Parts: sequence; C-alpha cells; structure tokens
Amino acid sequence: MRKNILIIGASRTGKTTLSQLLHKELGYNIINLDNIICGLEDAFPELGIRHDYNDKKAATRFAPFLIKYLKELSEGPIFYNDNPYVAEGVYIDFEKVLPNIDKEKYEIIGLTYNNITKEKLFDDIKSNDTEDDWTYYVDNDELKGDVDYFIEYNKYFDQKFQEYNIKTYDVSENRNLVFEKILKISKTNNLQT
Repeated sequence: MRKNILIIGASRTGKTTLSQLLHKELGYNIINLDNIICGLEDAFPELGIRHDYNDKKAATRFAPFLIKYLKELSEGPIFYNDNPYVAEGVYIDFEKVLPNIDKEKYEIIGLTYNNITKEKLFDDIKSNDTEDDWTYYVDNDELKGDVDYFIEYNKYFDQKFQEYNIKTYDVSENRNLVFEKILKISKTNNLQT
C-alpha cells in the first residue's frame, strides 16, 4: 500500500511542480488545496476562507474541512485500491491538521527557501512563471511586495517544519536536483510499503 503525500510550503516553493513530477513518475493523482480554497471562497463566502494576506486565518478556517477530507482520502476504496494522492498547498493549520493525519498513510514533505534573497526569488519568479501561475499576471511593484510576504511566511513554515519534525527540503538552489532527490526517496519508500 502506497502512502498519500502532503506537500506543504510557502508560495513559490515548487509544490505544484513537485506534485506534477510525482504524478508523472509515480502515478499519483493531484489535489491542489488552493483550488479547493477558491471553490469555497466563491461558493461559501460566509466561511471567510479567502486567498488574501492572512493565510494563517484562512488555514484555521479551512482546517475542519481539510482534516475530514484527508481522512476520507486515506480510508476508502480509492486508497486501498492503490490510487494514492498528492495534496499540496499553503493553507495548513499545523496545530489542528497534523495531529489528525495518520502517519502510516501519509508522507509529509516540507519545502522551503531559507537561503535565497528577495531579489533572487523575484528574479526566479519572473523567469520561471508561466501563464498557469497567478504571479505571472502581477506587475513588478506588486510582485516585490508579494516576495516580501513569501519570505516572511517561509520563516513561519520553516519553524513549523522543525516543531513537527517534518522532512524538509530547501529549494533555494538547484530546485530540480532537490526534486530528483525527493522523487528517488518517494520511489524507494513506495517500493518498501
């Protein structure tokens, strides 16, 4: 039985890219938690779950749904018939969600960029984003403000990864090599289970 994978990290750490690689290499289905947030934001605005600059507040409001959702993904016939998922996103309330994840059924991966400057992150975003990335449509001045927020929020994630003993990978340099390493580890882990 293969484990589901949960990828957590600040914006622009490569969560979506890594989930796509896991899909391609290992056949994992992909769940983008940000898309679920968008659906809840549009369908149920009274919940106050929104994409804005209060990701911790949104994560707290999203937590009851996410706990139930992740539990369902690891208990039904989809999981036991070896159709694992990789779920990725920013909106994780560590205190509420992680104690409710069955570690026998989930591999949790943390992505950070602790060794990157604001200027380098800005340049990376400008040179690597495609039309699929929301930052592709942001003007330079707004993106500079976003980068400041990303760097600060990354510090929060790094602290939580250490606190919850989450296997963490720094993607500041040579992100593709880091992803190759994660794929190799995930392949090995899945062959052993």
